[in-house]
Amino acid sequence: MKQKRHIIIKTLKWGAICIFGYLFLTTLIFGHTNLDTRTGVQSFGWSGLDALFSDQAFGLFINEPYKTKLKGVDGPYIFDNIKYEVNQKNELKKNTFDRRKPIKVHVRNQDEDKFEIILKNSYENEVANYDLPSRLIAISDIEGNFNALYSFLINNKVMDKNYNWIFGDGHLVLNGDFFDRGKNVTQCLWLIYTLEKKAEEKHGKVHFINGNHEIMNLEGDISYSQHQYIEVAKQVSQKTNWEKAAKFMYSEKSELGKWLRTKNVIEKIGPYLFVHAGLTKRYIQEDLKIDEINKIARKYYGKTVAKTLSGSKEKLIINSQNSPYWDRSLATKTSYKLAFMLNGDSLIETSQTELDSILNFYDAKKLIIGHSVVNDVSTDYNTKLIKIDVKHGLTKNSPKTKGILIENNKIFIINSLGEKKRLLS
Repeated sequence: MKQKRHIIIKTLKWGAICIFGYLFLTTLIFGHTNLDTRTGVQSFGWSGLDALFSDQAFGLFINEPYKTKLKGVDGPYIFDNIKYEVNQKNELKKNTFDRRKPIKVHVRNQDEDKFEIILKNSYENEVANYDLPSRLIAISDIEGNFNALYSFLINNKVMDKNYNWIFGDGHLVLNGDFFDRGKNVTQCLWLIYTLEKKAEEKHGKVHFINGNHEIMNLEGDISYSQHQYIEVAKQVSQKTNWEKAAKFMYSEKSELGKWLRTKNVIEKIGPYLFVHAGLTKRYIQEDLKIDEINKIARKYYGKTVAKTLSGSKEKLIINSQNSPYWDRSLATKTSYKLAFMLNGDSLIETSQTELDSILNFYDAKKLIIGHSVVNDVSTDYNTKLIKIDVKHGLTKNSPKTKGILIENNKIFIINSLGEKKRLLS
């Protein structure tokens, strides 16, 4: 017994030493910072020895602004007839331009892709209910990954290599979270922007659903953005506060800000209900119809005051864990439960009966969500829930980049190689 106890104590001791040693070495080499992502000020920061071999500032930092820098082509960011672009030399250029003429968008990737956009004359709020088209393709959570989006659209014959819409009267649904993490967020948004008009000219349709990362960026929350976007926001807005600078970039003064404010957080296409994160029985209890959900959400786009709401309907949609763009009740895997627990909350799973009631309330047969990552496009709740948030490939033509195709009452999994296999019939 004593020998077993000795072995356990020794194992725990050396385990603790190894963990402490690992944390110490990684901090020593790669650094650590206590950073307020609202203000951009670090109360404490250590660059790490790695900074000696890179272009980062080296040393200890106490109550100092965290340094950010431009990193590769980006933009354009458009305000009336002024556009800002970051060139290959990491210089921010400001120019006036003729809004009637095409504008080039340069992509930060190995192929140095580029395309043109033409600005819209006006913006109107999107309709939220549609008949089912002959073909529908959906994908979500691209997160600034231009390579994935580009090859997915090309190889599934939504557009050609000249960025022309070739999907006819088909519909393309982009189910939220095209912001953050990646290095081509702006380019992805402009690609979607230009495809919208081209689709309509061919009697097709592009649906862009706002997810939690769209909402966060409208509010100036750049917690998940690469630092290049913070730096360009500071330079364009002339504000040092990160939240205020980021909020300016997608304000009602900016072209993309105006465009994003027309988008919905929930849409119904035929018998299919699209929402970024999920819905719970509370939407039935509050008698919240689709148009009312979108109206309330749109009212608070870009308004951080939304975090102090008290009205039951508005609080549910804007400031609760059951928001249509934050909900996790339909994807209660262990990691999400743990995250909720660490934040002092509990994650309550939606039951089959509750989902059936939700679908019945909205006269829908299936709910399609992103937001919660799955290993592969899959179904749940007796096939009434379809989950399409997967870890897309970082390169073009990756089989990891996936979405769904709905055609002839059948649902297929499709990838950026143009391959498809039956999911449901």
